[in-house]
Amino acid sequence: MFDFVYRPCRAVASHLDLWRWRAQNRAQRLSRAWRYFMGRLNADDAQSLTLDSRYAAGWHPLLVLTVEDTLEQARETFADHPELLRLIADGCARVGDKWESYNDDLHEARRWAIELAADYAATEGITLVRLDENAATASGEPGSNAAEGGRP
Repeated sequence: MFDFVYRPCRAVASHLDLWRWRAQNRAQRLSRAWRYFMGRLNADDAQSLTLDSRYAAGWHPLLVLTVEDTLEQARETFADHPELLRLIADGCARVGDKWESYNDDLHEARRWAIELAADYAATEGITLVRLDENAATASGEPGSNAAEGGRP
């Protein structure tokens, strides 16, 4: 019975929602552009800018090397360290600049970034503890420091 009133109201509400969403989206993009202009982008803003501009730039990556994913993989190799995030970020930046894909996969790129992070740590005098060494030391396996009296 009230269908003649309900349908037009629903259509108007739908258009208002669309206009509100468009205005909110444009305001967020303008805010992000202002932060970019002022040099105050955070990681999320930078990623959003990259994603927003990839179609216009013709950039369609199939494999993306990210610090977060590489850090997650590095934590399977190394114990947590306060400098690990920075070292992994430096390693990813280097790999991203130097990587040439010859049917290699993303795992190999991450592995290389983790090796670079370990090299950077050694150069800076930072000790990263490998988890496999930590487990061997704790269990007293032959060849570990614990089995040899704990002396390095």
